[in-house]
Amino acid sequence: MNIGFEKIAPTPGYPAGTTAAALIGLTWESRANVAIAFRGGLKLALRTVQLGRCCFCRRHLYDDYATHLEHFVDKATFPRFAYEIRNLALSCGTCNIRKNAYFSTWDRRYRFMTRNFVGPVLIRCPVLSVALNSCDAFPAIPANFSWVNPHFHNYSQHILVARGWVFEGQSPEGRRTIRSLKLNEVGQIERRALAERL
Repeated sequence: MNIGFEKIAPTPGYPAGTTAAALIGLTWESRANVAIAFRGGLKLALRTVQLGRCCFCRRHLYDDYATHLEHFVDKATFPRFAYEIRNLALSCGTCNIRKNAYFSTWDRRYRFMTRNFVGPVLIRCPVLSVALNSCDAFPAIPANFSWVNPHFHNYSQHILVARGWVFEGQSPEGRRTIRSLKLNEVGQIERRALAERL
């Protein structure tokens, strides 16, 4: 099955009128002109590089309102990576909602497990295979990620998509991504959509 793109390459640059320095200290929800220009410009650039496909399930992205600018490493846990281009990709609403639900459940469990821990608790995220300190840079090698990262992994080396939207994990990262995002339910969604169109 044609998955569209293997990974986001080349990585888009900062959109016109924006720089990394101008975005420092801004929250993702900021209404500052530079933040708005960044989000809009990057969304267009990623749509081109991703060939209009979701970074997780590889289905076509249609309406702009249903296309999400996805933070691979959670922006609530790591707000300093909110405007890191290698942390952003386009996803469909289904995958983004499932990822957020998984992260929420995972975060509650992690907080519960570490509630009585004495000393500094390392900051963890389910998509990372490493713990980060508050001053660490964005992870930049594939081995740092426990899920298939759209910027650093070749998709088909970790996940194969068979006819009927059946996802087969080819590596631990691929299997984790499929299981966590419930990607094998995508076929049911596509069949329902087809039935409605008919």
